[in-house]
Amino acid sequence: MNLGRSFAGFLALSALAGAVLWWGLSDGQGRAPAPAPAGDQGLLDYERNTVEIVERYGDGVVYVSVVTRPQSVQLPPGFEFFAPFLQMPPQQGTGSGFVIDKEGYILTNYHVVEGASRITIKFHNDPNEYQARLVGAAPPLDVALLKVNAPKEKLVPLVLGDSDRIRVGQKAIAMGNPFGLEFTVTQGIVSAIRENPGAIGDESGLVPQVIQTDAAINPGNSGGPLLNSRGEVIGINTAIFTPTGQFGAAQFAGVGFALPINLVKQYLPELKAGKTLTAEEIVRSRPRLGVSLIPLSIYPERLRQQYGLPASGLMVQEVERNSPAARAGLRAPSRFAYIQLPTGEALQVGVDGDVLLKADGVPLSSIAQLRQVLYGKKPGEAVVLEVWRQGRTLTLKVVPQILR
Repeated sequence: MNLGRSFAGFLALSALAGAVLWWGLSDGQGRAPAPAPAGDQGLLDYERNTVEIVERYGDGVVYVSVVTRPQSVQLPPGFEFFAPFLQMPPQQGTGSGFVIDKEGYILTNYHVVEGASRITIKFHNDPNEYQARLVGAAPPLDVALLKVNAPKEKLVPLVLGDSDRIRVGQKAIAMGNPFGLEFTVTQGIVSAIRENPGAIGDESGLVPQVIQTDAAINPGNSGGPLLNSRGEVIGINTAIFTPTGQFGAAQFAGVGFALPINLVKQYLPELKAGKTLTAEEIVRSRPRLGVSLIPLSIYPERLRQQYGLPASGLMVQEVERNSPAARAGLRAPSRFAYIQLPTGEALQVGVDGDVLLKADGVPLSSIAQLRQVLYGKKPGEAVVLEVWRQGRTLTLKVVPQILR
């Protein structure tokens, strides 16, 4: 709710920015350049670019306020009298969002509005609050689509850019409402495009890559846009990393993460149709091999040694019939063992199936790494797998497909 995504154990994240500005270059020899507006006197080109983007698109960034009612306390029979004294008061939270069209649709993070019983929107330089409702959501991606009931003149749509064309080092502008301070702009660069360290989305690994930026992101920035120098949205600011290594701590450490906008654009039609997408539905909508896998990193070392397994890779557990993996000849295990997870649960794992070592030359230690390769493929394009099979290494070509 109160921004800055919270996750235990690894990293945290969010942000980006930019815009372009034409400022009156001479279009002929001997002609003096057009004078800059009075407010632009003394600004550097870099500053003018940022100022123009803020002035052009800033009103499309909104302040999201939510009220969440805690679940009712369940008491055993005979103790109902105490229920009123045990009820928690409604919780309030704030975050950010941005307008994407004149119909009133607004994108934000799911964790900003999760469980909300009331959602209101405020626009820049407007003291009024407008009611909004949750239209659709993709919790595994931490994305939510709202629709606000507001006058058309208040709706300033931002342009959704192409996050696949981002280059490390380019300008990044983050807009939002950190700590409830309405309409704040920070600026930096794209620091990296990296494998998701677990900061965005759930454990399904359906957000394989994130945008890292040094533009200041803080609690309350969640759901706000990350822009490039053309004023296009390239990401949704979602999480921050703190010196303590914890998610959601209220301090900025120069490391923020944003959800790539291209990933969001894929599911806008479903979100506008009112769907709440589960991890299973998202997986079925994407090209895949048709196998279930378990990383060898969770196998105890003694088990890997006992069966002569590689130190890392993805062990095939099942192969779907008539799938690309089945046609390519990938093999499921015929022998199994049980391992104990940190939760205390016992998990059955194969010990003699194929192990995926590399995909297009990328070493595989997690399912997220494989998904990152697969999602970058064009329709009909094969992925080259390096496979360990009973002590031998072989190469297989597999064309991922959407399997319903």
